[in-house]
Amino acid sequence: MFARRSAIRQEGGGGANHHRVKLEIAQAHALDLATLKARAEERLEHYAAKYPHIPMRDHFRWDGERVVRGSYRGGDGAITLGEREVRVVLDVPFFARPFRARIEDFVRRELALCTAAPVT
Repeated sequence: MFARRSAIRQEGGGGANHHRVKLEIAQAHALDLATLKARAEERLEHYAAKYPHIPMRDHFRWDGERVVRGSYRGGDGAITLGEREVRVVLDVPFFARPFRARIEDFVRRELALCTAAPVT
């Protein structure tokens, strides 16, 4: 199932602009790496088509075989494709805090799509 950790932390010397919200969500899976990567690419293409005004490919990059990193408008994150688990770590601006539950729900739905067993 899902593992969830959320934390509010302060970066830098202080002030409201330095507060960040860190979200960590993990989803177990039984898929091979090639399938996981293909599904991640499919989701990226889906959102690139849905939001053509956002240059998705400019904000996300593969960092090795198992990690994709991205950043956009003050937030950043990483998705790690493990052998048995996909882990998403997001570091978003403090002003996103009221939307934490919505962000977590969105990530959970996307993880469920990407890690679902293949239909036979």
